Amino acid sequence: MYLDLVERWILRTTARTLDQHAADPVPAAAAFPASADQLRLAREVLLTAVDQFRTLLINGDDLTGSPTMLASTLSEISGHISEYESARIHLDTLITDPDRTAYVATNPVQPVRRRYVNPGDTFLIVLPHHEYLSQQHIAGRAVKAQINTADVELDPAEYPGPVRLAHGIAGIYRDRVEDRLYHLRPSGQRRISRR
Repeated sequence: MYLDLVERWILRTTARTLDQHAADPVPAAAAFPASADQLRLAREVLLTAVDQFRTLLINGDDLTGSPTMLASTLSEISGHISEYESARIHLDTLITDPDRTAYVATNPVQPVRRRYVNPGDTFLIVLPHHEYLSQQHIAGRAVKAQINTADVELDPAEYPGPVRLAHGIAGIYRDRVEDRLYHLRPSGQRRISRR
């Protein structure tokens, strides 16, 4: 499995992969994938802005442009730095979360496997221990759900009316390398699916 820079940093820092965090029954751990995505995006935007600024200087465009161009570009980069810092602080908060660290200290890491899914598939999934789902008293429950392009619809036989959750809240993640959706299950668990 390919690990990008953010994932490798999280693995070195916490001794758990993003997938292993997502499967841990702690709200802070369930929030790791979304927080890592925010940090990845902030890094990408910052790197692009800094690279463009460097190119501007190398090409001498700062000498032919307006005198305020550098100040404006640096101000824009400063804004991207603030967004990066916010994303990093949020992830650091999850890393040092007392409930998460207490869980890690008393529970060995559990291997997990990815089960790839496609929009239109209906599967039995286990909802992660995301804070929102905990408030709804459905975190950790196995539910039948239809995977849609942008969200997940829980089985209307179990829940009155249509209940839709964003992929990340429902424990459906995107493999950035293969550009495919997946959910997690313990590696010792046999495949479960219903159509």
